[in-house]
Amino acid sequence: MTFNSTIQGSPAGRAQLVGDPHLSNPTIDGWFNPAAFAVPAPFTFGNSGKNILTGPGAVTFDFSVYKNINVLEKLRLQFRSEFFNLFNKPNFGNPASNISVPSQVGLIRSAAPARVIQFGLRLTF
Repeated sequence: MTFNSTIQGSPAGRAQLVGDPHLSNPTIDGWFNPAAFAVPAPFTFGNSGKNILTGPGAVTFDFSVYKNINVLEKLRLQFRSEFFNLFNKPNFGNPASNISVPSQVGLIRSAAPARVIQFGLRLTF
């Protein structure tokens, strides 16, 4: 958790942990409890540790199929089909964690691309 200091010379960085940041049922509209964090007193460091929160993680299955076709003795054609994120599982980004922007804290507003399919031809001679 971070914050933007408005006091010149104040050490900016980690927020003050004042409660339990974990939710029993995290969603993309609330991944952690933003009320568990506060801006530390001026000219002090916050006590929130490094890596105390985790994001949603990512799981993808990629798959490819290809077929080699001999056209002539030294000429080969390869047809390829590649599938990225084959099962089209949503892989969300990390939640916003800057408590200086309270309207966005804990919200997830990004995701990895959906299923991508590409086809290709390769001529080897």
